Amino acid sequence: YIDTYMNLNYVDDIKINIIQKMSEAVIGISVGSKNTVIGTFDKNVFKVILSDTSARTIPTVISFSGKERNFGDIAFNKNRQNFKSTIIYPNRWLGIKYDNALKDEESKYANLPPVKNINDVNNNSLGFNIDIKGEKTFHTPEIIMGSFFNKIKNIWVNQNIYTHNIVISIPDYYTIYEREAMLNSIYISGLNCLSLLNESSAISINYAFKELSTLNENIPRLVCFIDLGHSHLTICYTEFTKKAIKVLSVSSERFCGARDMDYLIAEKISYEFQKQNGIDLFDSPKAKISLMNNINKIRKNLTVNKEGTISIDEIVKGRDLVHNLTRENMEEIIKPILLQFTNLCFESLKKLQNLGYTVNNIHSVEMVGDTLRTPCFSEIIKQIYKKELSKTLIPDECIVKGCTLFALMHLPNYPNFRLQNFFIKHYNPYEIFLENPNMKIFEEGINFPTTKKFKLNNQNQANEFRIKFIYNNTRELNCFNDKLIQEYKINIPYNNYNNAEFEYELNTNCIPKLKKVTLQNENIKFDLIKQNYGLTHDILELYRNEESARDENDLIMKEVIGYKNSLEEYIYKIREKLNSVNLNGKFTQKERDTLNEEMDKVMNWLYSDDEDLYKIDKLEEKSKNLKKLGDSFYMKINDWSEIKLYLGNMETLLYEKLTYFASLEDEIKKGKRKDITLDKINKINEYIQKEFNNYEQKAYEIDVADKTKPPKFGVQDIQNMITSFNNNIEQMKK
Repeated sequence: YIDTYMNLNYVDDIKINIIQKMSEAVIGISVGSKNTVIGTFDKNVFKVILSDTSARTIPTVISFSGKERNFGDIAFNKNRQNFKSTIIYPNRWLGIKYDNALKDEESKYANLPPVKNINDVNNNSLGFNIDIKGEKTFHTPEIIMGSFFNKIKNIWVNQNIYTHNIVISIPDYYTIYEREAMLNSIYISGLNCLSLLNESSAISINYAFKELSTLNENIPRLVCFIDLGHSHLTICYTEFTKKAIKVLSVSSERFCGARDMDYLIAEKISYEFQKQNGIDLFDSPKAKISLMNNINKIRKNLTVNKEGTISIDEIVKGRDLVHNLTRENMEEIIKPILLQFTNLCFESLKKLQNLGYTVNNIHSVEMVGDTLRTPCFSEIIKQIYKKELSKTLIPDECIVKGCTLFALMHLPNYPNFRLQNFFIKHYNPYEIFLENPNMKIFEEGINFPTTKKFKLNNQNQANEFRIKFIYNNTRELNCFNDKLIQEYKINIPYNNYNNAEFEYELNTNCIPKLKKVTLQNENIKFDLIKQNYGLTHDILELYRNEESARDENDLIMKEVIGYKNSLEEYIYKIREKLNSVNLNGKFTQKERDTLNEEMDKVMNWLYSDDEDLYKIDKLEEKSKNLKKLGDSFYMKINDWSEIKLYLGNMETLLYEKLTYFASLEDEIKKGKRKDITLDKINKINEYIQKEFNNYEQKAYEIDVADKTKPPKFGVQDIQNMITSFNNNIEQMKK
């Protein structure tokens, strides 16, 4: 892992130290549709790992620009100008088929429309044709998320946290199709997923850690968590004691969040803009992106203010947008979202009542998503639950802290960890059936991981028969045309069907599969002949190798872009100096013209389409003459040449003294000199060697110094060194 994924060539003893640290390091990742947060534990203290821009959150965005890939803040900031090559909300596309109703709804928020994967027609999968330097390159959602994970991995590696083991959050509503696609993405990135963790479980673990001292050992505490995030809504109810967490019920809406509100507001503003100007803002991707970003800001402002103004210059060519929005207007526009929210609250309470609880049993209602700060939502919660909304959980770290704590539980010897022996019961969101004969295998709400053993009363007289496992048709799954999970072919000897025992598993990632079939304690062979999810092993290996190659290319591009940027800066500084410094007597007009011609030549090349621009050796070769002329220029205006001259004088002096005292040493040994001792000669030689080291350090500093800036020391400093050296030698001789 160290050599392959981190490109570290440490010696063996340092590798051993890193491997030891890897066994102690934990990483939790909260992947939201808008932002991703990374967490770890450092000396028993949880901390959010800051991004390269020192932010707590990383936009879940990846973009392709020229030959470089960007993610996070850089990709988000380039979104408007680079929308054809930027994927926003990539995790929302995982596991979605091209004929799925979710595709049409999700496409409203996308920069690029998804296209059918022509290489995978049978599975009806989708992807994106991304514009890279004018060419369309097809990427599946798994490839895009794999690239994103590979990029964020460098954030913790650059902060000396060495591990590839992660626990990652997923929405509770994820089906096996989406869960498997997420695992595929993680594999492509080179990371190892210890567990996918339902957001309800992550939130509950975080709450238990925070409130542990107040929990009772025997009397459960029932807490309601409402997570209204950027794209979806989740309401869960969890019971807590000092030793156990049990998620009792989870209800979700896939399309009920901040961006859905923003979209409704954007539609309203766009409609009014079109009436006035005859232009539909949604026809322009750039205008739509600008509008959505500005609405996001104003909506947040309206949580504390009663009105605000959206003002965008040149939203489309020749047209500005100015729109006043009050909180009252906003609440009227987002009524469909408020209705969705209210309905899900009542639906979740009905589930809770079916388990034998009432609203009076709820200890508190905890806010998770930051969107709940909008006053109208708080009011709805107060009316339904008869309680004030508690806002003690930190929105941006609530889920990631739960993931990190769960990752910590995978370290059996981690010191002083209070939740190590906590028993956690996760929530299965969907019913799973066996088709023909119709049999419920797992009901909604069953805690996992778990297995179920069952027998069949099969009338098939052949030795070979097939069984299918499917999701039950519920409101949440209406959008999936095909609810098949797996189909197996099983070989059971004639007339022994009724005696065969099947064992079906729901593993720690809430992924169901047939574990084994036995007949009279002997395992029976079975084959998976069809599944409606996941990539094949060969495809996964191909995508993983391609991602590794792209990652290596990114490192080269980073070096190339850094060199190009420094070269441009070098040219700008020379031009500035040429126009501001008095060059009389230092630089002739011919030299000035030659330097200007060379700078123009290099700058024109830097902004050309030459493929050699992406090769570091060609950049160095093309700029070699410019660097020579530029350094000569700076040498003259910043006295670098005089400093080098005086350093050369000091070097000559040091060699002369070394030679002189070496000859004295020979004369003393031959008995020709009695006025000085060998002991004194040795001390003088030690002093000369010390000054020689000092000289070499100064010479090195001059060689590597930025010649566009004045020297850190001048000619007078070197003259003082020479004078001091001569005086000390004379004093030591006496």
